[in-house]
Amino acid sequence: MASAYIVFVRERSVDGDALAHYSALVPPTFAGRNVNFHVAYGRQEVLEGPKADGVVVLEFESWDEARRWYDSPEYQAAIPVRQGGATFRAILVEGTA
Repeated sequence: MASAYIVFVRERSVDGDALAHYSALVPPTFAGRNVNFHVAYGRQEVLEGPKADGVVVLEFESWDEARRWYDSPEYQAAIPVRQGGATFRAILVEGTA
């Protein structure tokens, strides 16, 4: 079974307090899940396309597990807070087996 990754690209921040609140809401949503953080707002260099404020890459054991986390009531409750703090893209991609 191939891993799956959720990539969050923060394109433009508008409310630092909302982002701080979102950052506090998210960790409990990972309880009982096997999630690996590969990237979390580290150094970046845009090689093509528009600049990103930040990037997060999360690895899940499977596509279905990634969807279960994203669709969970706990994470769904955090999404409006994130959206109030910044413009993001969230992309689910399947890894290679």
